[in-house]
Amino acid sequence: MFRARLRRQIALPLFVLIAVALGAFTWQAARLLHEFHLQSTEADLEARAALVEEVLGERLQQPQREQIDPVAKRLGALAAMRVTVIGADGVVLGESDKDPALMDNHARRPEVAAALNGNTGTAIRFSDTVERPMMYAARPVLSGSRVIGVVRTGLALEAVEAALRNLYLRSAAAALVVLAIAAALGVWTTRRVTRPLEELESSADRYARGDFAAPVPAGGSVEMVRVAAAMHRSAVELDTRIRALVAERNEQEAVLASMVEGVLAVDRSERVMALNAAGANLLDVDARHAVGRSIQEVARNAELQRFVADVLAAGEPAERDIAMHGDGARYVQVHGAPVLDDAGERIGVVVVLNDVTRLRLLETVRRDFVANVSHELKTPITSIKGFLETLLGGAIDDPANARRFVEIASRQADRLGAIIDDLLLLSRVEQDSDQYMIEREAAPLDVVVAGAIEVCALKADQKGVTVVSRCAPGIGARINAALVEQALVNLIDNAVKYSESGTTVEVLAERDGAEAVLRVSDHGVGIDAEHLPRLFERFYRVDKARSRALGGTGLGLAIVKHIAVAQGGSIVVESKPGVGSTFTLRLPAA
Repeated sequence: MFRARLRRQIALPLFVLIAVALGAFTWQAARLLHEFHLQSTEADLEARAALVEEVLGERLQQPQREQIDPVAKRLGALAAMRVTVIGADGVVLGESDKDPALMDNHARRPEVAAALNGNTGTAIRFSDTVERPMMYAARPVLSGSRVIGVVRTGLALEAVEAALRNLYLRSAAAALVVLAIAAALGVWTTRRVTRPLEELESSADRYARGDFAAPVPAGGSVEMVRVAAAMHRSAVELDTRIRALVAERNEQEAVLASMVEGVLAVDRSERVMALNAAGANLLDVDARHAVGRSIQEVARNAELQRFVADVLAAGEPAERDIAMHGDGARYVQVHGAPVLDDAGERIGVVVVLNDVTRLRLLETVRRDFVANVSHELKTPITSIKGFLETLLGGAIDDPANARRFVEIASRQADRLGAIIDDLLLLSRVEQDSDQYMIEREAAPLDVVVAGAIEVCALKADQKGVTVVSRCAPGIGARINAALVEQALVNLIDNAVKYSESGTTVEVLAERDGAEAVLRVSDHGVGIDAEHLPRLFERFYRVDKARSRALGGTGLGLAIVKHIAVAQGGSIVVESKPGVGSTFTLRLPAA
């Protein structure tokens, strides 16, 4: 819809009003002037007719009639008008513009007929004699009470109309001047009215852009000054409130951003009102694009969608554990509570998402660890107890069997002791790592590797496996040398156990950027790919029967992993069945 500016809305109607009023006034004035001019002309003609009567009235007597026409012509020429003298019978006796002998009887002319009746007659009509419109005034010439003739004066309407046109032109010019002055005055007035409004509009635009510093110009009328002052007060108050809201919002966003838990706010239409970074990470969405979208678009998890719908419907706090499926299984504990407005009406729900995947995994590891420890300890204890009971049952009297049973019980006791020693070592590494008590210093890796190989040399020689060191001198790392040597001993020992006689185990040390790398490679039986992700778990065995037969406790690789992590390093394995395995230990270089 078209909307005109206020200046136009004020000036245009004002201009039209002035123009109409001035036009009506001019038209009425022109009409009155026209009538006044005609009346003045008639009065002038009557006066002239009276003068002519004074000059020619006596000559209407019969003996003097032949002198009338010359005098009429002379008077008409002197006064620039038409002079006609008519007898009582209507016969023209004198005429300033024509020969009286050639003129018709004028007794029926309106002005003449009125004069013959004793009255002054006037008329505006077309003259057949001079063939143009004329204005006439006729006076009766009396002799006593008897009309003896008529004196008529006339004036061409062309002259009257010329005078009226001149009058109209002057009136129109004056009206235009007045209209121009009125228009200029109207523009000036509207400008005075609209300029403060335009300044207010400019100030409002600045306020809309957030610039509340500039004061509102206070000009114009008293009312405008009051409006400007009110706007300025409103701007100051609005600025204060906006600053408070921005500060509150920033604090809220800072709190939400710093929270480890995810926070999701949903309105009654199940559209997202707010989502913090932790929540966006859990839901695997972009928080900037999530607001305003439905929960079905943002959280592509049917359980979470049902949970939000249930809390919205019930209007009471609720809690539930939800499994999130993506690149990997994640477990999320969700707490939901309704959101109420100032009137106590439910406007949505807020959901707090807490990632408990690590807790679940730790619980699983704890359960598996307890089960594995129980199983690993139960086996040698049961064996020792069984043989002791056999001895007590009478086998102790059989020297040959008694010695064999005691040797078996001794081996099981040694195995039990090895498991406990490994558990103690693992516990100490974890505890020292958590409390930052592991002392680290720069140490040459070739010395550490040599010490580990020396520990494993006897077992390797007995198995017929050759352990080769390929360590370049000068490679150092910031480590606890004793723990790293223990880790290498475990790796080399495993490599020797699972290698065939006549094969070689290689230990390599090299520098890779900011890391020192230790690799232990064998050419043994290898490991299937399905076992690699869990290989460093406690008591995890690829081949349980063979591992126990070789004297393994199931804790060696778990100890290696914890030693590496405790010193800021890592351990990975590459293996193929029938080809061999390579364990790579990465540590911070010195």
